[in-house]
Amino acid sequence: MIGIRASLIAIAAATCSGSAIAQDLALGPQAEAAVAEDPQARLLGGVAAVVNDEVISISDVAQRARLLLITLGVPANQENLQQALPRALEELIEERLQLQKAAEYELEISDEAIESAVADIASSNQSTVQQLYDTLRQSGVNPTTLQDQMRAEIAWQRIMGGLYGQRIRISRGQIDNMLNRLSQSATEERYQLAEIFLYAPTEADKQQILEGAGVIIEQLGQGARFQLAAQQYSNAPSAAVGGDLGWVSPAELEPEAREVIENTTPPALTPPILVEDGVYIYAVRGKQDGADEAFEVSLRQILSTGSGAALNALALEQPGCDQLESIANADDGLVYADLGVVPENALTAEVRAAIDGVPVGRASSVLNTPNGEAVLFVCDRQAAGLQLPSRSQIEDRLYNQQISMLSQRDLRDLKREATIIRR
Repeated sequence: MIGIRASLIAIAAATCSGSAIAQDLALGPQAEAAVAEDPQARLLGGVAAVVNDEVISISDVAQRARLLLITLGVPANQENLQQALPRALEELIEERLQLQKAAEYELEISDEAIESAVADIASSNQSTVQQLYDTLRQSGVNPTTLQDQMRAEIAWQRIMGGLYGQRIRISRGQIDNMLNRLSQSATEERYQLAEIFLYAPTEADKQQILEGAGVIIEQLGQGARFQLAAQQYSNAPSAAVGGDLGWVSPAELEPEAREVIENTTPPALTPPILVEDGVYIYAVRGKQDGADEAFEVSLRQILSTGSGAALNALALEQPGCDQLESIANADDGLVYADLGVVPENALTAEVRAAIDGVPVGRASSVLNTPNGEAVLFVCDRQAAGLQLPSRSQIEDRLYNQQISMLSQRDLRDLKREATIIRR
């Protein structure tokens, strides 16, 4: 996931609940014993793992496990602590690799940058930095555990931005394709969803991730909030907002996920859904039938006052809607008109037939009108009351998807090339 780990917001939120939550989540002697007694924590010489000659201690893993439990709001019993230890170790391994890569680029994250990020988290949850740190200490977590986590996240964000930020280009065609898919599926049933996506590019990864997904579902069953679990575990860009996707059309889903969600009665969790590059868990919060909704279409017209040759050339060129007015103004034989947003059932049969099946951003065939030949450009089409995302929102979504995929790929490559010894 790119950006400061969104799960940290949950920690700041815990400060709003006062000392009662801190007391509930504090790991006392029994929890300490769980770390010592668990087979995965009984490691040689106090060393949990070695990552390219850099040591991760048992104490590091125990601290991170505590932080995970605080984040999720799961009871800090021995069973949950044992479940958190493997995940905590993997997080620390990934963070060591990220910081080692930052060192290669001579990239240093200042204490001021970390404290500023902590202050932003505290402020967004009506808390102070001191209250946040006090809650961590009361729960048995050293604030440096949080600071170290953030240092790695900020470093990795900057590395990814530097490597790929200027290289990712979202084309007009990609945006048009997404808009067309969304508008064409507007009459289908829609789903109100939140997601957790666990990246697993290989078959070996998938088996391990499926087991981890089972643990997440178990934690959700114990009362962990889906939002917090998504912030902590999900590799999707939506993790930054707790996995929330809002209302989703079937066209936006993987085929495997669509089939499961179609057969899920909300509110409910799906089982882990295996897809090509990982595993999804969805919270299905609602369904909405769009089959009977009326459609509205945004139309712009170019009328020919001359021979029609310029109009035919324009129809073949298929310029974007935002270019039409300037094109018409540059040609004395063309007249531009914005017809606005019109309910499709209010259009004449001839116009409806002309725009039927025309993708958003494209032109109809040439029409004969009382004023001459004309073409109609379909600039938007959506169900009345359904708000499709803007072009800039779609561009941001596609950009985040690409940089998230690249981040996951690069981190996987780092792990494959590194010397990692788990004790």
